[in-house]
Amino acid sequence: MQRGHPGDLQSVLTTVASLTSAQHALLSQISRHSSPVTVTELAEENGHHVSSVRETLEALYALGLVTREQMPISGRGRPAHGYITYTPTDPAFPARMLEQATQAVFSWLRESADDPKAAAFGIGAHWADAALKMNRVPDHATSAFRPGFRLVDHMDKIRLFLTAMGFAAAAHPEEATSLVLGACPYTDPDDPDPLALELRRGVVERILERTSAGKADVAYLPDPANPVRVLVRLTERDEPGRRPRPTRVRFFGGAEEAAEAAVIDVDPDETPATLGELLAELSARRPRLAAVLDVSSFIVDHRTATRRTPLHAGADVEVLPPFSGG
Repeated sequence: MQRGHPGDLQSVLTTVASLTSAQHALLSQISRHSSPVTVTELAEENGHHVSSVRETLEALYALGLVTREQMPISGRGRPAHGYITYTPTDPAFPARMLEQATQAVFSWLRESADDPKAAAFGIGAHWADAALKMNRVPDHATSAFRPGFRLVDHMDKIRLFLTAMGFAAAAHPEEATSLVLGACPYTDPDDPDPLALELRRGVVERILERTSAGKADVAYLPDPANPVRVLVRLTERDEPGRRPRPTRVRFFGGAEEAAEAAVIDVDPDETPATLGELLAELSARRPRLAAVLDVSSFIVDHRTATRRTPLHAGADVEVLPPFSGG
């Protein structure tokens, strides 16, 4: 048996995308056969000359997209070769795999996660880390910006990266450092899944966190009438590090309902010294929230926290209420 030289799936799909129309048509024709098919059989099926089919077939074999093996000898003459492919040929294959994978993840989260929305957000953050690493985007939390950096000059790169992630990022018509996201590739736009939208939020916020490194404050503002559409507003600081971004409190589950908000930003100059003081202030302003905070757990800057945990201006605080079943 002789084989071509297929690589990893990403390389295979990239190769398929670069095929000529004749090559793709022949590859699709071969994919409809469950057993090896000869050049003569392919030529009879599509009405092309044998030499034309053979030339195209040899190109597909050289690219590693088809496998070739010797057919059983029948009668006189030279033994024929049969060709078969194990390569996905549908141009929509990557999109269908993404949809199937994300739907499986969301189903599992709903069945098994204490807080599916928080888990989806966390998956999004890890997804962003992987995408940034794969595309070799510098982590500006550890690498310096070039002298004279201006956020407005950086917006097109951000827009292109978010568009490559499938979010249809467009420049805001009036705000130079804002973007409008028009798509979420993880869900049906006519019936968006809340977990898909939270996963996207995790991706976007982590990308901007990793690439801005304190140069900008970020506001993520879904459209109430169409949650797939999101305004992402970046506000540049004149002197990075001089004024931290607001302390951000994110609520999940019943805490979000009691707080009547998914996120509350606290002015950096008004950030209390400890988490306990912050919770006391939130309870005083939102009485319904007090009872939920009494039984919730907390995370500050991605670490488990208690009411004694010190806070700093610009901290990220997550409020996780108890969930049914544990």
